[in-house]
Parts: sequence; C-alpha cells; structure tokens
Amino acid sequence: MTDEINDEYEIIILWNIENYHLSWQQNIEGLHSPIFTATTMESTKWRLVLNPSEEDYEDHIGFYLYREDDVAGPKSINITYIFEILGSDGSVLSKEKIDKHAFVKESNFGFPTFIERNRVLQLEKDRFLPLNTLTVRCRMRRCENKSQERVQMYAKTVIDFEKMSFIWAIDKFSCLKNDQKVPFEMKSTSKEILMSFDLFLREGQHSDDLIFIDVQCFKKNCEYFLFKVSLMDDTGKNTESREKEIRYNAHQKNNMLNLRLTKTELLQKKSLYLKDDTLSLHCECVFPTGISFKGIIGTKIELTLPQTESIDLRSVPIINTSGRQSDDASSLKEGFKALYTEGTLSDIMLTTETETFPAHSAVLCARSPVFKATLTNDMKEMNKGSVDIMDLDADTVRRMLSYMYTDSVEDLQWESALRLYEAANKYEILSLIEKCSDFLEHSLSLTNACDALLLADRHQDHDFKMIVQTYIIDRDKCVFSSEEFKKLMKKNSELAAETMHKVWQK
Repeated sequence: MTDEINDEYEIIILWNIENYHLSWQQNIEGLHSPIFTATTMESTKWRLVLNPSEEDYEDHIGFYLYREDDVAGPKSINITYIFEILGSDGSVLSKEKIDKHAFVKESNFGFPTFIERNRVLQLEKDRFLPLNTLTVRCRMRRCENKSQERVQMYAKTVIDFEKMSFIWAIDKFSCLKNDQKVPFEMKSTSKEILMSFDLFLREGQHSDDLIFIDVQCFKKNCEYFLFKVSLMDDTGKNTESREKEIRYNAHQKNNMLNLRLTKTELLQKKSLYLKDDTLSLHCECVFPTGISFKGIIGTKIELTLPQTESIDLRSVPIINTSGRQSDDASSLKEGFKALYTEGTLSDIMLTTETETFPAHSAVLCARSPVFKATLTNDMKEMNKGSVDIMDLDADTVRRMLSYMYTDSVEDLQWESALRLYEAANKYEILSLIEKCSDFLEHSLSLTNACDALLLADRHQDHDFKMIVQTYIIDRDKCVFSSEEFKKLMKKNSELAAETMHKVWQK
C-alpha cells in the first residue's frame, strides 16, 4: 500500500480558508487552523499554520504542523505527515512530505518555502483560489502503534472584510506631464480623510511615461489592505486590472502601484480609453476586518484493515459465534452508526471549544433527559441550531455521541473513562454511567483508587462508591500508606475518615 492511499493515515484534516487572498498575518503570527484532537494518537492536540509572509521568505507561503501543550499526550511523539493544497475538483496542486519528525509539546515543523505566494495569489489564482478559497489538507500517522481507526475532520476559517470602491476620472490626460500629480481623496461621512491617492507619470527605461499611483491610508489600525485598479473602456467595462497588497509598518507609510501602462499606449487607444480626453479608473480597496468564523465543522470516523481498502463502519458485518450475520438489533446499530458518522439529515450542532459535531435532536432527546429538556423547552437553542458544551473536551463529546447512537464505547483508557463518566452524569445517560463505572471498576489500582473514590462521592454514585471502598478496604495497608491517600485526606478528610472507619467496622 503506497503513501498515496488514505488508509496509511490515521488523521486527515481538510481546512478551507475563505478569502485567503486577504490574509494579513505575517512573520510568526501566521494563519492558524482550529485546534484538533488526534484521538488515535493518545489524544494529542494539533493545529496547522500558514505563514503568508515570513521575513526571510517573503515570496513564499510557509506550511507547518504545530503540536499544542496537550495534557494527555506523551512528551514526544513521532509523526509522518503530508501537506497538500487541493484544487476545486480535489486534485493535488502542491505537496510535501515529512517521513518522520519527533514532536514535543509546543513545537512545530514544516516547510517555510512550501509554495510561491505569487503562484497562489496571482499567476494561478483561478486554480489555487476558486471562489477566493484556499483548501489545504494534512494527512498524519504515528510511526509506531498505528491505529486501525481513521478520523477525517473538516475545518473552516472565514476572513471577513470591508470594501470601498470609487471611480476616479482624470481629465485632460493627454496634457499630463512627468511628476505632475493628480490627487484624489476618499472621505468618511464626517469628512474625515480615510485615504489619499496621487496619480503621476514617470519616465521609464525606454523613454515612455509610465503611470503610477501613490497610495496613503489614514484609517485607524489599518495594517494591510488590497488595492485594485481597473481601466474603464468607453462602454464602462473594467479591463486591464492591476492589484497590490499594501502593508503598513514602522518603516513603510505609503505604497506605489505601477499600472504597467504608458501614456503613449493609452493615447494610441484613446477611442477606447480616453473619451473626451478623460481617463476613468475603477478603484477598489478591500480591508480584512478579522476572522469571523473558525471551527471544526464535521468529523467522520472509519475503520481500516491492514492490506485492504478502507471499510466504512456501516458496511462491516457483525459475525456471531454460529457464523451467521448480525441479527436485527446489530443491523439497527450499524444503521445508527452510519447516521452519526455521515451526519445525514443532522439538525443540531454540539459545539465545544475546539470542534463542532453534527447530531440529530431526536436521537439526543431519546437518549438523554437533559438534552430532551434543553431542546424542547429552550427554543433559543433550537432556533440557533446548536448547543454549546464548553465544559467538555471534544474527544469526550465524540465518545458520548458515539455511544448515544450505537450503545457501545470503544478504546477506553482510564482518563477518557473518567471524563466520559462525568459527561454521562451531566446528561443523565444512565446506561453510559454504568458502562464507565464498570470499566473503572475493572481498572482499579493502588494508584488510581482514590481518584475513583472522589469521583463516585462527588456524583453520589453509592453503588460505585461501595465498590471502590471495598477495593481499598481489602488492601488497606497498601492504600492508606500511599501518597494518593494522603492527598485524599487533604482534599476530602471526611471521605477519607469514612473509608478508614469501614475498615474498623470490618
């Protein structure tokens, strides 16, 4: 199986950036994707970074993978990954691969010269920026312990903007002489000057008079904008367009745009461009106003089998011990699994700090009395089409949703089981509480028993609490002398005393 096949990769993130041509970030700022969690890579957290203009590589776009300061993940993790830019038809327009890199927390690695900026923004803009949207993809896999689960995520960033346009008429153009400036001012409704423009001629290499426009911006907090100029012909149609990115910093207060047209060329086409000896220019200034949206808008989970094509979860038959295919209940479970993974006809979104999950309100209401009360009594939630869940991490919400659709949990570890238990209690999913407590019971150890006891006591889960206390009582000397129990006595002396008293009663 070659690297080109997606089955080789555990995490695939597709990132759409609307209005990328207005990306104003530069140097170390970069344009950052939403943070995403690689659940199959020990729940490490990542983001993609594009550097529109790095100081040492101003003519290139840099592309990096950044690992966050995640709590759950290991100190270092070896990753193989591929960066790609995709066309509107999904074809790969540019690609680079890193065979192996060890990522520690809060580190990044990538390509400072991934692709030429001019190629993306001008020479091949129609290919790279259909509808002014850049689509990039990162495919990742861990070098060791490769998972058979593949997670595909879809991220989106929208750069908002403000546009100002005007028509600039330069009268008696044929009489214009070198370095003679023709001014124009753009003012606000309060007559405050927002921008000023000066058109002038300057002698070129071949003694032709080139046309320049000097631009100055007085808008507050303006660091970057796109200036576009088009010639207007005698029918009012815009032709011969030129545009320039204009950035302001401590050393640069104005910019000049060269129209790459000469006075002689325009005079030769005066019937087309100089009606009544007037040159008409259509000018447009586009100012980015910030990022109006950034988030994970979809997630799809599939299984992969070694040396085979990928298999969507809904198509995997469940075989029982007699060799026959699954019964009606298992078939129903697979149907609901497909409904969840594909998001078909979803009508509600569950939003965490880092990801958004499509769901079905009918399923949520059927599985959780808390969701039922929220979605049937709070019309505000239904009207906006989303429920904010900011106190749970994305991985926990994903696991909770998977259980609500399939009645099963997969690949639980101690920490993820603790978080899922908390979520199940919050939304009163009783069967999930039972599954989590059962997993925790069979995973009890001398080092984690006190954490489990605190959890059970906090949620007043008397059955689980009794199980944990029994475990501790049976090993009282080992547990009571541990550092974990000493911490428990400081955190909750009453609970520690209650547990020790049960030993005395025994």
